[in-house]
Amino acid sequence: MHTIDRIEETGRCVLRISGEVHLDGARELFERVAQEDCERVILDFTACAIEDRALSALADLLGQAHLRLAVRGLRERQLRLLEYLGASRPAEP
Repeated sequence: MHTIDRIEETGRCVLRISGEVHLDGARELFERVAQEDCERVILDFTACAIEDRALSALADLLGQAHLRLAVRGLRERQLRLLEYLGASRPAEP
């Protein structure tokens, strides 16, 4: 189970995910991102554990929706997985 805290910063909003994100939580996380009306959205995974399958499903959903966002707090292995799935390596926010 995970929780999502929204933090609004100048010109962007950060969705800080805490807890564990499993495959069944990927769609919920996607829907939350899709609802945001900020100029830039950052998903902060620093305080959570995300399954590779959930990360893959989330990347697929975001790619199909053509949503652009930044991520932080992922391990190098997870960043490589995102690149393999077609995402570009995120720049530092």
